[in-house]
Amino acid sequence: MPHDSPKNGPPPWAVKLMMVGLFVVWSNAFTAIKHLREIFGPMELVLARFLPVLVTCVIWLMSRRSIREETFATIREAPLKLIGMGIFGVTGYNYFIYLGQSEIKPGAAALVTTLAPLFTLILAILFLKEKVVPKRIAGMLIAFAGLFVVLRWGKVGMGRITGVENADVKYMLLATLAPLSWSFYTILGKDLLAKRSPAVVTFLPVVIGTLPLLFLASPELFAKVALMEPSHWFALVYLSFVSTLLGFFVWNLALRHLPASSVSSFIYLNPPFAAFFGWLLFGEEVTLYFLAGSAVVLAGLYLAQSRPKRRTAS
Repeated sequence: MPHDSPKNGPPPWAVKLMMVGLFVVWSNAFTAIKHLREIFGPMELVLARFLPVLVTCVIWLMSRRSIREETFATIREAPLKLIGMGIFGVTGYNYFIYLGQSEIKPGAAALVTTLAPLFTLILAILFLKEKVVPKRIAGMLIAFAGLFVVLRWGKVGMGRITGVENADVKYMLLATLAPLSWSFYTILGKDLLAKRSPAVVTFLPVVIGTLPLLFLASPELFAKVALMEPSHWFALVYLSFVSTLLGFFVWNLALRHLPASSVSSFIYLNPPFAAFFGWLLFGEEVTLYFLAGSAVVLAGLYLAQSRPKRRTAS
């Protein structure tokens, strides 16, 4: 059923403008991650980012009786799905994207995230029995061909890891496990979103996925937090509150007023925005092969996600 914009809601052009702004925010999150990876390990950064988000989500989920009732009803209804969403959406996605950014540039990391819809499509074909369309298969192959070009000639590495042969390729491949994790998160939440409010389905897995990580918090983590410079604090606040909490709010608002397919298409803004801001703010090299390969990836993803036209009876 398509999303019809409520009469008292913002006009579609305003929602789309907000989505462009959202992906300016999200594309710069990769630069914030790069900065914070200078002091935090991948799992430490997951903890540092999601601890303040955890507190905020718990406060919101317990804020009103109706929200509390829906929260506990959702837990009773689908505990395993929520646990899976927490593992893949919090730990899996973020750990692998942070690990990948040990060596690859923000623009390359942003390009990797655009594979999430492709992996979701593959999982939907395997587990949800979606129809296999030749055009979609062709799109998948084109996207992976473009990714090969980026990996082989795009100079995605930062040259910081010298003891690992082909470190840029290996860390790029590790980063692809992030969108794969997000795809599992998406598939697991598909049924829940049809029955429960998007906010509860978003915030509850964050709480469930973050709570077990508290046992991994170490004195060394808090010592690093205490020694953070103002630029690191700015990056952490940006990741936790602007990119995560505000970002989820805008995303859910867009889903309320626009078709889901229109909202998901904005993910293609991530790579060009991240590459542009990396070049503008930090002088990072953007090669012609990276641009060409990225264009091929995005074209393949567009083809893979496009739906066949329905034939109308004459």
